[in-house]
Amino acid sequence: MLHQTFKMYIQAIVSLSCKIAAYGTYARNGQGLPFMKLVGQLFRASCETCFIILLLLIAKGFTITRSRLSNLATWKLTLLMCLYVILYMSMFVWQMKIFDPAVVTYVSESYPGYGIQALRLLSWLSYSISSIMTCKKYPKKREFYLVFGVFMSLWFWMGPVTLYLSNFLLDNWVREEVVNLVECSVVFYGFIVFMVVTRPSMTNKNFPFHVRTTQIGDMTQPADFPQNAYAKMSKDERRISNDEMT
Repeated sequence: MLHQTFKMYIQAIVSLSCKIAAYGTYARNGQGLPFMKLVGQLFRASCETCFIILLLLIAKGFTITRSRLSNLATWKLTLLMCLYVILYMSMFVWQMKIFDPAVVTYVSESYPGYGIQALRLLSWLSYSISSIMTCKKYPKKREFYLVFGVFMSLWFWMGPVTLYLSNFLLDNWVREEVVNLVECSVVFYGFIVFMVVTRPSMTNKNFPFHVRTTQIGDMTQPADFPQNAYAKMSKDERRISNDEMT
C-alpha cells in the first residue's frame, strides 16, 4: 500500500547518510572524510533533484488525481532531470579543476552553481502553473494545493536567495559554513513540511491521496480519476475496479 510518491520521498531521505557521516567524522578529528564529503554532496544533489521532480509530479496530480502522465509531461520532466544532472556534475568538476586550492571558495560559487539556482526558480514556475491547472480541474483539491504550494514555494526560493546573498555579502572564510548550514536546514524544512502536510491522519484535512496503489501505472486505467474515492464512476471504471477485486 506504499504510494510511489512516498517511495521517492524515502529514497531522497536515505541519500543524505553519507553527508552525515562525513561531517560527523570532521567534528571528531578535525579532518573528516574528504571522499565521503564529496559523495555526500553528490547524494544531496541527487536528493534535491529527486525531491524537485517529486514536487512537480504532485503539482501535476500524479498519484493524487491521475495514474500516469502524458507523454509530453514525461519528456519535460526527463529533460529537466537531465539538466539538473548535467549542471550538478559540471559544478563538481568546476570545483575540482578550476577552483584555486589556496582560496577559500564554496562549491556553488561557479557558473554551473548559478545555473542550478536559476533552474530551480524555473522549476518553481512550472510547479506553480501545474498546481493552478490541477486545482482548476479538481476544485476539491484546492485546499491541499494552496497549503502545500505556499510552504513549498518558500522551499524553492530559500536556496537561491540564500546563495546570492551569501556570495555577495559574506566573507569567504565563513561562507561555506553558513551556506552549508542553510542548505541542510532548507532540505530538512522541505522534508518535514512534506511529511506533515501529506500525513494520513484523521485530523489532516489536506490529505490528498485517494488513488489506490493498484491503479497507479496501470495502463488499462484512464489517466484521470474522480475527485475523491466515493465519486461516481463510469461503467468502464467500475468494471476495472471489479476486475481488480477479483
